Amino acid sequence: MSSDRRIALFADLHSNLEAFDACLEHAQEQGATEFVFLGDLVGYNADPVAVIEKVAELVDKNKAVALMGNHDEAVFKDHSTRMNAHAWAAIQWTRNQLSDQHVSFLKELPLIHKDEDICYVHSSASKPENWSYVDSGLAAWHCAEAAGTTYTFVGHVHDSTVYYQSSVGKLVRFHPHPGEPVPISRHRRWVSVTGSMGQPRDGNPAAGYALFQPDEESITFHRVDYDHYKAAEKVHKAGLPDELANRLLTGK
Repeated sequence: MSSDRRIALFADLHSNLEAFDACLEHAQEQGATEFVFLGDLVGYNADPVAVIEKVAELVDKNKAVALMGNHDEAVFKDHSTRMNAHAWAAIQWTRNQLSDQHVSFLKELPLIHKDEDICYVHSSASKPENWSYVDSGLAAWHCAEAAGTTYTFVGHVHDSTVYYQSSVGKLVRFHPHPGEPVPISRHRRWVSVTGSMGQPRDGNPAAGYALFQPDEESITFHRVDYDHYKAAEKVHKAGLPDELANRLLTGK
């Protein structure tokens, strides 16, 4: 590995262009040179085309890796029984915005990607096609066991969390504070839930992403203010459910 490698982790962008632009700029200011998109590029919000094209451009330039999320899969596969009414309405709207090329890009995204001792996946590394949530120590343990790596980074859960392996092998939950580096040494296993860029749900409307520094053995979770009023107004103008706009305004 090169010295001072900095990897920006973006999860659950959900067609939120304003959040994406703000987080990408912030990550670059923090010295990020690699970008990993942990799935759910689309869904919920009003800019699927712009978000897909920006991600595809970074992937084409070999600056980024992108993974498939369940909302991305729902664009070309029936998830009507697996999503609530608002989520499914947004997917149906999204389908009408995308060209065949956009859909092909989503179809070709891998479910999981490994880079040396690092695993990236949208849901759990344990049967990622099932879209299960890493929302407990046990779920994190199953994820880490399946990954077989020291570090596993996931999305899907819209709230940042770190799970670390205790002395007895269990994975224990830790809630990081934004902007404070978390030491994640290689002598134990870690599963980090990035939090959501495009639709936070922890009561804070600021967009979230994480910056991983493998050589420093640390991860920092950032919250970035952006024009969430503009993003919400776009949701209204698109005719998407009001609930989706309200979530951007409240972060809930």
